Parts: sequence; C-alpha cells; structure tokens
Amino acid sequence: MAHWVENHPNLTNALLTGVGGLFTLFFLISAQWDGITWWCSIACWLPLFFRRVAPTATACVHGALVVVSLLAFNVAPIALCLWSVPWVVYTAAMRSPRRGRRGVFLAALLGCAVLGVRTNHWFLFLTEGYTPTEWLLTGAVFGIISAAFVTVAYLVGDLARGRLQRREQLEDRARRLEIEREQEVRMAAQDERARIAREMHDVVAHSLSVVIAQADGARYAAAADPGVAVETLGTIADTARGSLTEMRKLLGVLRTDDETATAPVPQLGQIDQLVGSVRRAGLPVEYRVAGEPALSAGAQLALYRVVQEALTNVLKHAWQAASVRIVVEHGPRGSWAEITNDGVGGTTRAPRGGYGLQGLRERVSLYGGTLTAGPHPDRSDVFVVRVSLPGEGS
Repeated sequence: MAHWVENHPNLTNALLTGVGGLFTLFFLISAQWDGITWWCSIACWLPLFFRRVAPTATACVHGALVVVSLLAFNVAPIALCLWSVPWVVYTAAMRSPRRGRRGVFLAALLGCAVLGVRTNHWFLFLTEGYTPTEWLLTGAVFGIISAAFVTVAYLVGDLARGRLQRREQLEDRARRLEIEREQEVRMAAQDERARIAREMHDVVAHSLSVVIAQADGARYAAAADPGVAVETLGTIADTARGSLTEMRKLLGVLRTDDETATAPVPQLGQIDQLVGSVRRAGLPVEYRVAGEPALSAGAQLALYRVVQEALTNVLKHAWQAASVRIVVEHGPRGSWAEITNDGVGGTTRAPRGGYGLQGLRERVSLYGGTLTAGPHPDRSDVFVVRVSLPGEGS
C-alpha cells in the first residue's frame, strides 16, 4: 500500500481529501449548522485538492479563506479545520522550500491568534457575565491549544522532510555506486581481454613456429622423400587450423598499447606445481585428476587460470580453511573441474564478488564453457567453483 501511495500521489491526495470532506459533512449535519457555514466550509475545502501540486499556495489560500470566514461572516469551519489546517501545515513543512514552509508556519500561528480572539465568546455565552480578564484568558487558551496542534504538525512535517531527503540521498548514492561498479566491471573486463591477448600471443606464436619449422623441413625433405613432405604438409595444415581457430576467438578481444613482455604459457601439467606452492604456504590441498585433456592450448590455459584464481581466492579470503579439494576430469567431449573449500564460515574472510572470477567467466565463455562460483547449496560454509569446457572436436 505504501508503494502504491508513492506511485499515485495525486490520486491518494484526492482520496484523503474526499474522506476528510465526508467527515466534515457528517459533523455539519450532526451540528445542524446554517447555510453560510456550509458554503464557507466548501470554499475552504476545495483548495485542498491541490495540496501535493502546490503545497505553499494551497496552505496560504486555505488559511486566507478560513480567516475571511471568521472576520467577514463570523463563521469558524471547525469541522474542517480540525484536520485540514494541521494537514496543510504538515505538507508545507515537508515539501515546501525553506522560506515557504516558515512563512506558512508563521501565518498559521497568526491564524490561531485570530481564531482565539474571534471565537472565545462562543465558549463564554453559557455564563451570565464575564470579565475582560476571563475573555482574554479564554481566547489565549484557545489560541495556544490551536497553535500547539499547528506546531506539532509543522515539526512532524519537518522530520518527514529530513527522512525524505536522507532516503533520496541514499538512493542517489546507490545509483552512483551501481554506475561506478558497472564501470569497474567494464574496466576489469578490458584488462582481462588485454591479458588474454598477451597470453594467446604465445599460443599463436607457438603454432606459427611449428608451421614454419615443418614447412622448412618439408622443403628440404621433398627432394629425397616426397612421402615425408606429404605427411609434413598434413601436420602444417592441422597446426594452421588450430591457429586459425584461436585467432577467430581473439577477434573480439580488446587490446591495449601496453607492450608487456610475454611469458611461457602455463599448461595443465603445471597445476601440480601450483598446488605444491599452496601447500608450502600451509594450506592443505587435495588434488585429483583423471583422463587426458582434449582441449586446445587456449582452453587449457583458461582451465589452469580458473584453478589458479580459485586457489588465490582461498589464500586471500579463506585462509583459515581446513581443506581445499580440486577435482579435474578430462574426456573426449571436454573437461570439467571443481574447486571447493570450507573456509567461508566463522571468522574467515569469504569471497565478496571480486573481478577475477568475472574476467575468468568471460575467458571461459570464449571457448564455449561455463563457470559458476558460490556457496554450496547444502552447506553455507563451503564455497564451490565449477568450470566445464568442451573438447576441441565438440
């Protein structure tokens, strides 16, 4: 209901004004007031429909009509003012600028004074006679009570305005943080693409080196043994196709002008060395591998980087983990790996959504694979990273 009220402010104001009008109508019928009171109440009630559109103007017009009714017709629309005056003062304090809301508050206090002066004799007519002191005291009490209602309405509206401003500030901050996060994600993706380009340089360079070496060998062997040349040309063709596949996957990768020197590309066999370095750091790691990989060089590099990033996250965020388990399975249709650790709960530092895994998801997707990372569905203290990559012939 609160959400609907926020989304339909004008309709809500119309409904509340109508309900207040029904309350006033019931009060007027019960009191059997004359026609002048009816018309003055209607005139003071109509501007309330514009309370949300122009709060300051509505409060001024409403107050002016109430004062005119008092001074010109000796009519006080009490049934209406009981709820309308605090309402418009609250709205002005909540939604009007500083000058406007203070002006409305002072005008409302002045109206309370006029109300006390003009209506005090209504409460003294039951006595046979009253002194000027009694007349003054009665008017002061009535005016003070009315001013107290107005002051409370103003303070509540001012408090609501402060809460509204804080909420808007928090919403604006949340929007800016979301924009900054999206920018950081894009920058992280660009950095990852640049790193992919540098590492894949070694993959393509290796393939081209093989092609050149085989071509030179075939050229010299062709004169003595043409059969060797034919076999060598087949090897050249296979290697060139693999290089072409890698280049197609790199077609959309963004590059930078950073002339970072390339390093030897890690292979899946180096996971043992990676696990050994983590064990030496004091973290127990269980590593199991089955089958022979049927992945391209780039896909093997992606799988190695996933394992490397997962172990790095364990050292950074779950350094109190009791155990880490790595399972890698290879098959003709592809490879699958799972890295789990039990260091999420307690006082350990669980992963908080960094950008390393975000970049790896993009890298794995280049080879048609998938990467998931998150808590175990059955145990909240276990963090699981799963990756699957299709085989080279898939």
